[in-house]
Amino acid sequence: MATMKKLAARDGRAASNGRLLRLVARAALLAVVVLSLVSLRLVLSPATAVGDDGELYLPVLLAEVSDRGYLRHGSRSVFVGDAGSWAPFLERHHVAVFRAGKLRELADESVDAVLFDGDAVQLGAVNRVLKLGGVAAGFATSGSSTLQLPDNYKAVFAHRSEAAIAFAVEKTTPPTTSAAVTASPVGPHRKLLALPGSKKDDALAGLEAVLLEPPQRQHRRIIRRLRPRYLPELTGDSLEGYRRRTFIDVAPSRGGGAASWFKKHYPRGKRVFDMVRLDAADATEPAASSSAAGIAEWLEGNVREEDYVVVKAGVEAVEEILRRRAAVRRVDELFLDCDTRARAHAARSPYWECLALYGRLRDHGVAVHQWWELMNAHPHREREKRERERERERESEMMELMRGKRSLWVQNKL
Repeated sequence: MATMKKLAARDGRAASNGRLLRLVARAALLAVVVLSLVSLRLVLSPATAVGDDGELYLPVLLAEVSDRGYLRHGSRSVFVGDAGSWAPFLERHHVAVFRAGKLRELADESVDAVLFDGDAVQLGAVNRVLKLGGVAAGFATSGSSTLQLPDNYKAVFAHRSEAAIAFAVEKTTPPTTSAAVTASPVGPHRKLLALPGSKKDDALAGLEAVLLEPPQRQHRRIIRRLRPRYLPELTGDSLEGYRRRTFIDVAPSRGGGAASWFKKHYPRGKRVFDMVRLDAADATEPAASSSAAGIAEWLEGNVREEDYVVVKAGVEAVEEILRRRAAVRRVDELFLDCDTRARAHAARSPYWECLALYGRLRDHGVAVHQWWELMNAHPHREREKRERERERERESEMMELMRGKRSLWVQNKL
């Protein structure tokens, strides 16, 4: 009996020890899981690049700039702004960190690539230190979807997430180069190119900001907030003294409507404009390029350099005009329609290619604006349309009611 009690006591102690070991093992496992989660969070979520809510990180931007060939062995790269906890990462990749106020320590045109916070640092602030052919890349929050693109830059790419927009632009010419273009022979009334360098730069700076992404119908307020200023307003031109003033709408056969918008919104004063509409093949058709070539030939054959010419055209037509120097020299102001390219070629023609055309036009001395079909979609017009439709419905109901009463009156007479 005593032996059985001893065995039972030993079994009880063994069971107790087993439960204790299981508790210790579970506690240790829980501690490992907690520490792993904390470490994983630190690895995946360090302080994000400034201007981002966490979905786009600075390494992504740096990698894309490198993949496009802007970061080569021996090149100099800097980050402008508050790098936060990304400073060690930037240091490992040989990217020096400068606050905006410290840029004066850098020599002119001494940097190959600049990464910056698009919400806190303006592109113009880094222009001085960036080399010709260098790239400036940055983040901006989704609400900051506009960028004032200087005339000596072209767009490289622009990507958007729900939290931020990542973009890059390349410096194509020195700021003084565009002023030197005035020495080339141009028509006597090419106002933008005829201006002295400083006044020309001021006029170009007066153009509205560029939209980094196509606006949707619910973004009418963005377009209205851009407040475009047109060439006569930028140069103080009264539009007198021209042989002829012409507005040319290059549109697909099913398009149109730009002429009525132009008559209402463009600062024509009391000057009369000839309204010309040229049909262009739809951007999805193979004939689009040949139609565009015809547009350039039409400009060369029907417009003189002493005319004042405003054109609204799509991407294909503008690309062909830019290939022919004689054609582009006949255009003073242009509305660049990026909508057609965005709808028809979204899979193979990135929107930033349209932004690149914007910069090339400005280099040629053309005052350029982005054209959106939403420019015609004013809320008060839509309300008027709905009111007219309701009025027609009421008239139709009244006619039906009158016919019903007349039929009832005839039946009663019979």
